[in-house]
Amino acid sequence: MQFEEPSQIVYTVYSKTGCPFCTKVKDLLQEKNLAFDLIDCDEYLKENKEAFLQFIQEKAGKEHKTFPIVFRPGYFIGGFSETKQLIELEEAFAF
Repeated sequence: MQFEEPSQIVYTVYSKTGCPFCTKVKDLLQEKNLAFDLIDCDEYLKENKEAFLQFIQEKAGKEHKTFPIVFRPGYFIGGFSETKQLIELEEAFAF
């Protein structure tokens, strides 16, 4: 199975059905008018969960097993809390 790569242009949100923090991160990015690709991972998890988690570990540079899984162009952010903190920090230092 081929997994979709994180975008090099916009945020990437790996999401799954029924995940409240996935919804929160999508709402946050929309509220801040930040472009993102949404990747539904239900099929990945059903077909080959271990291979998907290995793919994420390789892309993130560390193990991450909870959703959402958020990347920004060029690097791994984390989940909802890390994404919110990063956006708030960027806003605080915006000129």
